[in-house]
Amino acid sequence: MLIAWTALALANDPFAVEASVHTLDNGLTVVLSEDHNTDNIALHLHYDVGARDEKPGEYGCAHLFEHLMFEGSANVPTNAFDEWLTAAGGWNNAFTSEDETAYHETFPSGALDLALMMESDRMGFLEAGLDLENLQNQQKVVLQERAEGYAEPRGRNWDALALVGWPKGHPYQHTVIGTVADIEGYTIDGVVDFWKRHYRPRGAVLALVGNFETAAALERVEHWFSDVPDPGPPEERAKAVPIGPEVRGDHYITDRVEDRTVYLVWPTVEGGHADEPALSLLASILSGGRGTRLDDALQYDHSVASGVGAFQSGSEVGGQFVIVAIADDMALPKLKAKVDKQLAKFGKLPPTSAELDRAKKSVRAGWLYEIEGLENRAEVLVDCQRLHGDPNCRAARYAEVEAVTSDDVMRVFREYLVPEKLVTLSVVPEGDTGMIAGAVEVEIR
Repeated sequence: MLIAWTALALANDPFAVEASVHTLDNGLTVVLSEDHNTDNIALHLHYDVGARDEKPGEYGCAHLFEHLMFEGSANVPTNAFDEWLTAAGGWNNAFTSEDETAYHETFPSGALDLALMMESDRMGFLEAGLDLENLQNQQKVVLQERAEGYAEPRGRNWDALALVGWPKGHPYQHTVIGTVADIEGYTIDGVVDFWKRHYRPRGAVLALVGNFETAAALERVEHWFSDVPDPGPPEERAKAVPIGPEVRGDHYITDRVEDRTVYLVWPTVEGGHADEPALSLLASILSGGRGTRLDDALQYDHSVASGVGAFQSGSEVGGQFVIVAIADDMALPKLKAKVDKQLAKFGKLPPTSAELDRAKKSVRAGWLYEIEGLENRAEVLVDCQRLHGDPNCRAARYAEVEAVTSDDVMRVFREYLVPEKLVTLSVVPEGDTGMIAGAVEVEIR
């Protein structure tokens, strides 16, 4: 059951969160949302920099900075960020994607000044901590993280999909973790240049959610961030490139697994596109537990697959519709044929009103869950503000979901899930020959 905090009760809207938006003189966007049902505060700081912003020779640099930002700045010694925040009763983490790098932490309300000081220091004055020793330490950490991740079963799957699912030159075509050669080749001058190009107030969004008074919190944000220099707007970000017929066909990788997996991938639309809600509902109708088309046909009724999934992934400059099926001993061409059979059947039997209603309720439940906790709520507010210009975008976005009809779902199914746009990736045990015939091995550098 969701906590009935004051903002939701006042708004009389399950997706509404009472929030205010402010812009500092240096361009930093600040979103503040009070919640006095807790003594904690969640901070979420987004930077407009991800793997898509990297140039050849610096692949993986955005992810490297996820580590370097904890290595010290002008007024925060090496390793002190974690130590000081933990000592104050807080915790923190960070993540990097194709489109963004974000830092988030949760702490008692009394530690607000500490958190703001440390975040502002590394936003504006990180260069003092960018020395050769710290760089070399984090190069080793990233290389180890990469090696350990790839050694895990299915640890290379998503990076392989990025390489085969996007055309050469597309900003998503290289992996977030980066290549070994580029990671080993980073220099101090190179990483300082990367920081100066991308870590700046303009293009950043800071959210605070929790136990504070808005006016007082804004004054503290202004106090700590007002001296962060404004070097001007960030450089223009990489745009999508057209996806032509060269991005299609069958591919494979071998792995230390005992089962076989096939991914079916079609290019679709970027996040926020008018077709995204219908594609997301299509995914939920195809796979989402008992009572959905692929799950019933391949798992529950006939035990053909040991796992099935479908999802629409819409990022800032592109999107994909993905179906994944896992089998313990069935050859993947046969498994794919069974998926194809269900897709062909779907083309003749549009979703019922019950199926569509269930899919919409699934979206609604997921979105409501995302605004229940302080940390997730802060991230939602940031994403709504930066992508839609309104921290309370969820109500309008869900209205788009509710408006989707069965005809809309069938239209996007017929427009996007077509054979001439399909890419497949087979993942099979080492020495296995059960992949799709003629598949080309994917080389991950």
